[in-house]
Amino acid sequence: MTASVTRRGAGLALLAVALGLAALPGCGGSTPNAPAEKKDEKKDDGKPAPKADDKKGTAPTAPAAEPKTTLGPVEPDAEKAAAAFLNDLGQGSAKADVLSPALLDAAGKPWEFDDEKANKLSPKAAEQWLRAAGAGRAFSPSLDRKQAGDVVYFRGALQPAGVYSLRLVKLGGAWKVDWLSLSSAELKPGAAAATADEALQEFAVSAFAEVLADATAMQRPLRAPLLARGLVPALRPVWAPPFDGDKAQGYDYSPSKLVLKAIEFGGGTSAFSVTKTGDATFAVAFTKPAGTKTVTVKLVKGTAPGEWLVSEVSEKG
Repeated sequence: MTASVTRRGAGLALLAVALGLAALPGCGGSTPNAPAEKKDEKKDDGKPAPKADDKKGTAPTAPAAEPKTTLGPVEPDAEKAAAAFLNDLGQGSAKADVLSPALLDAAGKPWEFDDEKANKLSPKAAEQWLRAAGAGRAFSPSLDRKQAGDVVYFRGALQPAGVYSLRLVKLGGAWKVDWLSLSSAELKPGAAAATADEALQEFAVSAFAEVLADATAMQRPLRAPLLARGLVPALRPVWAPPFDGDKAQGYDYSPSKLVLKAIEFGGGTSAFSVTKTGDATFAVAFTKPAGTKTVTVKLVKGTAPGEWLVSEVSEKG
C-alpha cells in the first residue's frame, strides 16, 4: 500500500514538471500574440504620395494676361485724357505738363531766358505752341481710334475743315500727349493694320505726311516742332542745317529750313494715301494739281513706348 502511494506521487510530480516545461516559451508552447496593427496606420513604402486630381477640388487657372502689343479698343481713362486735352486745347488753356517728355522737348523751344537754357527746356514756349495750334478750334469726336499696349491714337475732323491726329502714351500711370498734328490734307482710306506694330507704324507715317502736306491748318512755324519730333535726330540737321542763332535757342536744326524741306515733298497736296510696301517701309502718294507724287518713307523703332521715327524719305517719282 505504501509503495503504491509512493509510485503514484512520483508519477504526479513528473507530470507536473512536464506540463510546466511545455508552458515555457521556446519549449513547444505557443508564442504570445503581438498586438494587432491599427488598420488606419499608414506605412511609408518609399513611393510618392498620389497627386490630387487636377479636375477636382482645385480652382480654375486664371487666364494669361493679354500681351501689351495687342491692338484693341481704347481704355476709358485714355479716352477721358484725350477728351480733356482737346477741350483745353480748343479753349487755349492746355498746359505743358500734359505733354510727353519727347513732345515737350520738341515744342519747348526757343530757349530765351537763362533758366530755360540751364534746364534745356521752355514750358512757356510749349504752351504758346499749344495755344497757337488749337485755340478757337473745334475738335469732333474721333471715329478712328485704337490702343496698342500703352499707346493710343485718335484721328478726327476739325471744324469747319481739316483733320487732326493725336497720340497718347502711358508714362508712370498717366496718359501724356506724344503727338498732335492738324492738316488740311485728307488721308485716303487704306488697308486695315493687322498687328499693333503695323498700326503704330501707319499712324507715324500718316501723321508725319499730314504735316508734310498741310497748307492751312497749322501756320508754318508751328509745323517745325512736329517735323522734328517725327524724324530721327540724325536726319534733322541733314534736312535743315541750323544757323548759329538756332543753336543758341536750343535747336539742332533750322526751323525755317525744315518747313521748306517739308513743302518740297508735300506742298500743294489735297489728299494722300499710305501703303505698306515692306518691313517698316511705306509708300506715300501725294495727290497734287499736276498729278501724283510718291515718296518712300522708312521707319526705325524709337526708345519710347510704341515710338516709330522717320529715318528716310526718298522720292520715287
